[in-house]
Amino acid sequence: MKNYKVLLFLGIIFLFLPCFCWAEEIGCLSCHEDEELEKTDEEGKTISLYVDPEIIQSSVHEDFTCNDCHIDIKDEFHEEKPGMVECGRCHEGTLLEYQESFHGRKYIEGIKDAPWCQDCHGSHDIRRTDDPKSIAYRQNIPRMCANCHTDSVMVEKHYIEVKDPYTLYSESVHGKEIEKGNFSAVCVDCHPSHSLKQSTDTASLIYRYNIPSTCGGCHPDDYEVFIESIHGKGVQSRNPEAPVCTDCHSEHSIQPSWVKTSMVYPANISKTTCPWCHSSEVITDRYGLVTQRVTKYLDSYHGVDSRAGRREVANCASCHGYHDIRPPGDPKSSVNPANLSKTCGNCHPNAGENFAKGKIHIALSPKSDIGVYMVRKIYTVLIVLVIGGMLLHNFLIIFKRVRGKYKEAKEGTVVRFNRSEIIQHLLLFTTFTILAISGFALRFPDAWWAKWMVNSETGAFFRGTIHRIAGAIFVLVCLYNLYYILFTKRGRAQLRAIFPAPGDLSLLIQNINYQLGLVKERPMFDRYAYMEKAEYWALIWGGIVMIVTGFPMWFENFFLQFMPIWLLNVFKAIHFYEAILASSAIVVWHFFFVFFEPESYPVNFSMLTGRISEKELDEKHTAEYERLKAKERVPPDTDKDVKNQNNS
Repeated sequence: MKNYKVLLFLGIIFLFLPCFCWAEEIGCLSCHEDEELEKTDEEGKTISLYVDPEIIQSSVHEDFTCNDCHIDIKDEFHEEKPGMVECGRCHEGTLLEYQESFHGRKYIEGIKDAPWCQDCHGSHDIRRTDDPKSIAYRQNIPRMCANCHTDSVMVEKHYIEVKDPYTLYSESVHGKEIEKGNFSAVCVDCHPSHSLKQSTDTASLIYRYNIPSTCGGCHPDDYEVFIESIHGKGVQSRNPEAPVCTDCHSEHSIQPSWVKTSMVYPANISKTTCPWCHSSEVITDRYGLVTQRVTKYLDSYHGVDSRAGRREVANCASCHGYHDIRPPGDPKSSVNPANLSKTCGNCHPNAGENFAKGKIHIALSPKSDIGVYMVRKIYTVLIVLVIGGMLLHNFLIIFKRVRGKYKEAKEGTVVRFNRSEIIQHLLLFTTFTILAISGFALRFPDAWWAKWMVNSETGAFFRGTIHRIAGAIFVLVCLYNLYYILFTKRGRAQLRAIFPAPGDLSLLIQNINYQLGLVKERPMFDRYAYMEKAEYWALIWGGIVMIVTGFPMWFENFFLQFMPIWLLNVFKAIHFYEAILASSAIVVWHFFFVFFEPESYPVNFSMLTGRISEKELDEKHTAEYERLKAKERVPPDTDKDVKNQNNS
């Protein structure tokens, strides 16, 4: 009878216990069901205290009461802030594991940004990890991790090395499979959720020597092959230079081999992926590897096609394998002499023993490839003799022509430039050339002609000094030219002659029509044609720009006292691009009329001798010739006449 009463009492308790729990829930929800319930935290942020009953009822903790988690709440009208929920009361093992992780240790150290249980699992909305609505559901994990790892402020604040792994991952083969709803690797497969550790921790799944086994968790067959390869054995022996999976496939941005940006895209394997190690002098010297393997391959027919981007051409992996790379002396190696016929036969059907005779990576030395070596030597001598002889023969022809042009110019009867103008031009040519070479050497230090000026302190000092000296002389030449054209009789005459005139446009149109064969009469240019006028005034403009922008660069510390750095950067940009424009104009425009114009070829010596012939004056400057002829001043017959014309 007593037992019956006890059982009846217990039955009544269990029967009404849910009611008591619900009554407790109703007490909490009487306030927290209010959507407008909120508070302000210590940082002034507004935090909602609203709790949706439906979310609680759909969570994994639907049978729990509020006090099961918020154990420090003693009454429903509590005034003090509840303490942090201690998930470890139920999940003790998981908590201990997490406290030893990188995130857990940072949280314990007091770093508020470090994630805790609710950051990855939620609070009132915790669901089972196999529930698609769960934050920690497999398909949702990348976005969940991205909440922190795509926050630029947090990344910068905590010096996180990988700035935005989610973007890289979403473009990877793993990320795309997850987006399709397929099974694939997510963050926690390489960075375990509760036991995440730094890559320098030997217990970490991403510790360098653990990476192959980590990847092998999803790719066991590839792992078994790799671990027996020469690279795999290097990893097992803790060789820091031995490549692991991420060295060839990358980390978060792993892409399939058919994508052109993939590290294992066929054309990239021999261009970047394998050369990363096999072109390193440190690695080849340290381990006694054959040097210039990559260079020799790229010079081969296979390499040429590979550089052109062809996928089907043989690359490093085609012969040496991917995960199963072994040394040539290994009987299982695909490049072992006994296996070469089979290896080559993958691309060349019916490949026989001849494919194994000779070198694949051709080394031009008498010991390894005597045939190719001798051919190269013979043809090197033959090319030097034949082409050198041709160049010498043609040089003699051009030299005779140059000598004749110089004699013709020297004996010219018409004075075109006086001594002052010749010196000005010579100084301008010299300083401009020095400025261009020394200036571009600073912007293009890897160029073969610039290395000696930037690769040593002596060369750098020389480059800077000669550039500034040439700049100073250039400024003086410009100032003297300004004085010359304004304050000397000859200079003013030259200025009037070279000043743009309305008739220049009609002469330009007539010259174009003449060159096209639309008109038969050549344009009658005066002392200076529109080509020479354009060049002179372009020089004036360019000189002003280079001087104005050059001095702030020269005396940078002085000018930065009263000008902002952004303006100085603008000056530097203008200086650089104006130099490109001026140098290009000299090569394309000035050099054409000095060297390549049919009437001037192979060189116009008028600026060197100061003279031209009456015939050349008639052909190139017809208007001036007719005017001077009418005044009976062409050609001057005596030295006195030359001097008079020189001053006119």
